Amino acid sequence: MSQKLTFAAIFLAVLFQFKSQAQESRFFVPKEIKQAYEKGTRSYDGKPGPNYWQNFVDYKIKVEVIPTEKLVVGEEKVKFKNNSPKTMNAIVLRLYANVFKKGSGRAYGIDKRDLHDGVELSDLKINGNEMDAKDEKNVRYRGTNVYITLPEPLDAGSELTFETKWKQKLQYSNIRTGICDSTSFFVAYWYPQVSVYDDLYGWDRMNYTLQAECYNNLGNYDVEITAPKEYLVWATGTFQNAEKVLPNEIFKRFEKAKTSTKNIQVLTNEDYDKGFKVRENKWHYTAKEVSDFAFALSDRCYWDAAMQEVAGRKVLINSVFPKEKANDCKTLTEDQQKTMEYFSNGVPGVPYPYETFTTFVAPGEGGGGMEFPMMANNDGGWRGLTVHEMFHTYFPMYVRTNEKRWSWMDEGWADYNTSITEEWYFENNKDITAVFSQNMQGMEHNHGTSEDFPLMTTSNILDDSYYYSSYGLPSFIYTILHHHLGNDLFFKCYKEYITRWAKKSPSPYDFFYTFENVSGQDLSWLWKPYFFEFGAIDLKIESVKDGKLIIKKAGAKPVPVFVEIQYQNGEEKRITQSAKVWIEKESVEIEIPDYKNLKSILINKSIVDATRSDNFYPSLKELTGQANISDEILGDYKTSEFKPNINIVKEDGLFYLYISDYGVEELIYPTENMKFSSPDGSKKVDFEIDKDGKCTGFEMVWGRWKFSANKLN
Repeated sequence: MSQKLTFAAIFLAVLFQFKSQAQESRFFVPKEIKQAYEKGTRSYDGKPGPNYWQNFVDYKIKVEVIPTEKLVVGEEKVKFKNNSPKTMNAIVLRLYANVFKKGSGRAYGIDKRDLHDGVELSDLKINGNEMDAKDEKNVRYRGTNVYITLPEPLDAGSELTFETKWKQKLQYSNIRTGICDSTSFFVAYWYPQVSVYDDLYGWDRMNYTLQAECYNNLGNYDVEITAPKEYLVWATGTFQNAEKVLPNEIFKRFEKAKTSTKNIQVLTNEDYDKGFKVRENKWHYTAKEVSDFAFALSDRCYWDAAMQEVAGRKVLINSVFPKEKANDCKTLTEDQQKTMEYFSNGVPGVPYPYETFTTFVAPGEGGGGMEFPMMANNDGGWRGLTVHEMFHTYFPMYVRTNEKRWSWMDEGWADYNTSITEEWYFENNKDITAVFSQNMQGMEHNHGTSEDFPLMTTSNILDDSYYYSSYGLPSFIYTILHHHLGNDLFFKCYKEYITRWAKKSPSPYDFFYTFENVSGQDLSWLWKPYFFEFGAIDLKIESVKDGKLIIKKAGAKPVPVFVEIQYQNGEEKRITQSAKVWIEKESVEIEIPDYKNLKSILINKSIVDATRSDNFYPSLKELTGQANISDEILGDYKTSEFKPNINIVKEDGLFYLYISDYGVEELIYPTENMKFSSPDGSKKVDFEIDKDGKCTGFEMVWGRWKFSANKLN
């Protein structure tokens, strides 16, 4: 071990010892979090503390879906174990469907057909004793929560059972769950669920508003689903009675798929043409130590399946899709196999932890994708969506993060891993700037605006900035961390974080302290500005003189430095520095190799920046002026791809592309003749000039999207 590493290890050991005796002083820690460290449920080395605890729930559910009525009718028996050190006088249940109750608070608009008077419990029993579910003194409905006063206190370490029945409508709004078409449904948020009681906040009382998602207990599920005989059902967990339910020929294909690495067509259009029906219409699924349960059913979806070996286990992968999306799903099973293999053996390098995974590609027009344990409800079969939703297995399923408070703890990792998997694995492009470029697409609209909040802002109160704060920004921060630590150390930290908190519920501080503990570094220079403070990202070229480049940090937040140098002979060179270079510095000096042959410099092409125009040398004004571009290209353009017009304007000597209805305001600059580019290279515009020198339109490449536009004036 080098002297430098030895000193770093000693420093971190002293730091953690100091924090165990005092309080964190480098950044803000809320009272609830401080108390957890004082009580020993959390540890300053990032591990679960010696007194860590969490509750556990066993569900036994029988449910019938009546497609003609769009109705779910269910009954459940639930065993709840109070592992907390406190006596409970009440329990909190969730009825997610009450977000559609008249008067409920909602983040999004809904289909008016979904409005109702509220889902209510019936036949309620606690420890076998009947309770009046309509007695407002003991059973109180508040938003999407139900507060039940217990007949007898539930002591620490004790168990209770409750039983209830309910019915609820399936939703036309199809926000994460609901009606896909007249005979296809994805069913989630469908049963009375015990809320989380944890060591940080006690009972989770946050209502579901359709935006921030879940925070669930670890539990076992034993579920029997009844559907008409023309329907198939796919669900979380293991299909226990396949031999009794499936017709013999289809059952044989299903069994073959369990051991086949090649895709097996379990159920095809030919089976439907023959009048497919199941032998028995009660589907039995079980799942152990998972955080939720969801299922899909359809009388017209095709079913493909295959096996993927993970750490010596055979994992069953299912692909379910309608006829009209079959062409988009040709490689869906293979994509899932490859993705699962990469997650298990590549990044993050933790074996896929469950026995199966099903991607349900919804008929009709869905809304992206949504994850549940061993299930995904996806709008299509494209690979990026498949990767993203499968990754959620790790966060928030395996590592049970609180999405309601800190959605970046799961969506940010899913976004980061999607980019890594797509670029590093499928595209074999291990340039970290490719991952930064992916981050930028989800950041540009909100970055540096009044909607750019510190990440410790509770996710449940975010509005327009929810997606920026949940996806693009945290993925960007994780990529900065990756770049700073380097591949080996970053992946070591990442894997250890997942391993430590598997089937447990970390807070942001457990994430911070695990990475510091494993890396042996104080990372508060990154945590504080991004998670606790306001500010923008903004680097600028201060000067280029005498072979030296001076870069100034004009914004508040540290970012890596990527210097792209072009020489007169066409050669290119990149110089890179970690974001840590900005610790206690406002400017950085970089020596330019072969300065006499320098042609141009561009800094941080792949990183969001508040002022793009000052990242160039020579300046963009100089480059644009030298190109002598005619104002003929200015004006309005129309494309058939979308309704709003595209505007090309000139401001202060620079050209900009505006699509105001979409919030697009992009600086573009000439690269050659009438060809323009955005600073990050993601948008290319080639203006068309006729023989009379008039501009008639342009061809545009926007990422992987290509279209043309005609000039209107």
